[in-house]
Amino acid sequence: MPVTAEELVRVLAMLAEEEKLRVAVKESLKGGAMAGTGAVIGGFMGGPVGIAIGGTVGSLAGAWMTTGKFKPLHEVLLEMDPGKRRAIYDAFHEILVGLDYNDLNTLILLASSNDVVRAQMIGGLKSYVNGTMQMQIVD
Repeated sequence: MPVTAEELVRVLAMLAEEEKLRVAVKESLKGGAMAGTGAVIGGFMGGPVGIAIGGTVGSLAGAWMTTGKFKPLHEVLLEMDPGKRRAIYDAFHEILVGLDYNDLNTLILLASSNDVVRAQMIGGLKSYVNGTMQMQIVD
């Protein structure tokens, strides 16, 4: 029996968990903005030295604000709604069509034991997450 979208997402989540992949939640942009804002304000107040001090203070504030704002990719995948699961299934069609599998257990075995298949699936997952989902993967 062919693998369903639900099953494929579970396999991808398993791979993401094994690889310890995380995604940056939108807070990363706030952290960068804090660092930049601190540098600009510091530059206005203290010239070149102020830029360094303001950038440092802004960076520390940004780091503090974004602490714990990264989420494991496997959790993101498992929380997807059925429409998004179908979309990722469709996006993986080209990778899956070349594999010799006919059920979930065979796909899991291939993804776990064949380094080439594993690399293709993880590469496809990273590409999908970065491109289609517009999330940044943090290794």
